[in-house]
Amino acid sequence: MKIKFIIPTVMAAAAMLTACDENDQFKGELYEKVIYVLSDNDLMFSSVHQLGETTPGYVTVYCGGTEHITSDVTVELEPYAEALDHYNYVNYDLDESRYARLLDPSHYTIDNYSTVLKANSPDYYSLIPINVNPDGLSPDSTYIVPLRIKSVSDFRVNPDKEAVLYRVVLANKYATMEHTTYYQMAGVETLGLSDGDVASGISVTRVIAPLASNKIRVFAGTHSYVPNNVTLDEINTYAMTVTLNDDHTLDIASYGDLEVEMLDNAESNYWEYNEKGWLLLYMNYRYMDTVTYNGKTETCWVTMDETNTYKPEQYEN
Repeated sequence: MKIKFIIPTVMAAAAMLTACDENDQFKGELYEKVIYVLSDNDLMFSSVHQLGETTPGYVTVYCGGTEHITSDVTVELEPYAEALDHYNYVNYDLDESRYARLLDPSHYTIDNYSTVLKANSPDYYSLIPINVNPDGLSPDSTYIVPLRIKSVSDFRVNPDKEAVLYRVVLANKYATMEHTTYYQMAGVETLGLSDGDVASGISVTRVIAPLASNKIRVFAGTHSYVPNNVTLDEINTYAMTVTLNDDHTLDIASYGDLEVEMLDNAESNYWEYNEKGWLLLYMNYRYMDTVTYNGKTETCWVTMDETNTYKPEQYEN
């Protein structure tokens, strides 16, 4: 009869020991600590930089694991152009016109390629600043600073996340390349045909690109394009620049080969914000274009009297 009581007692004790062992394993590190650089799946990390300024962005170095480090870890990065070469080949193959570009060192500085993950910090990461001056960069190109982990003072580096493609995104107060910026244009288009002027009301959604701190690029008239699907020939043919001056006047000029002239309309060619915070551009200009009207094609002046509206709240998170 005593055996009947001994067996349950032994089983209960074994169960308690097993439970203790299972609890103890969760008290320690569950995963191997690894060092890696923050990025998307394609190793890209995008950072917005305002035109007209030199601004800092940051590369983030992480230490993975369930427990905090108990001693400082030094991580050093280095330039790694091979990561950019691999990205271009995988995404664009032989279409070099679409390749992302290596950002020229004249546009950025990295004062220190090393950072320290601190044991006494509550964070699991540390930052390496990159100071970028985007002035002179084109909105039609992708600019990259490729980096990778060169060395660590402790732990292992994740080979799949050892590199980062730091992408410089251009922006100003009126447009950004972080996403597509749209302006709504409404106005009157007048074709200066050989048989006489023909005027009509028009409404177009325009794609806007930032060029400088106070300058944007837009296609003339009713011409527009699909982002990421526009050719340099189209840009040179139809693009013009609009400069927003401090006195609220506008300057309109050709971006490439477009023949364009500002017109002297006292009620146009200025900008303002309305009571809703919307940006309004009142523009009056003419440009040379080849048009077809009633089956007849000819080259003539196209006169535009238009209002462009930008609603910043559409892009706020």
